[in-house]
Amino acid sequence: MAFPFRVLTMQGPAYDGEILSVQIPTELGPLTIEQGYTNFVGALSPAGVMKVVTAAKTDYFAVFGGVIDVRKGGATTLYVEEINPGYEIDLARAIAARDRNLDRIEKKPEGIDIQRARIKLAKALVRISVKQLTEGGQ
Repeated sequence: MAFPFRVLTMQGPAYDGEILSVQIPTELGPLTIEQGYTNFVGALSPAGVMKVVTAAKTDYFAVFGGVIDVRKGGATTLYVEEINPGYEIDLARAIAARDRNLDRIEKKPEGIDIQRARIKLAKALVRISVKQLTEGGQ
């Protein structure tokens, strides 16, 4: 049974539709929400894969930071810092970002913020995973 699902960012709505289920990356691991899930508010992991299942298809998204607000019998809303649909991700760019940040972490050149490089590496790895899931249809 479908239920309303929205994703909001600081730039505005990123997704709004009826879905069958959503799997989100939380700080405690993946969480699947379906129709009738109990009221719930929780934190997302800093970077992870979101899987949205509708009657017609399954879509994957890279999501970065935020919270989820589930209302039993109402809309489920995800508030995220950033979201990238799998079909929009440029795989070559994500691989280049991965390699660039791995190099920075390994070599630790002067003036490079290693913590920032680790964050960018995590984002690149999530984007690569999402693109592969989108293309592979898993």
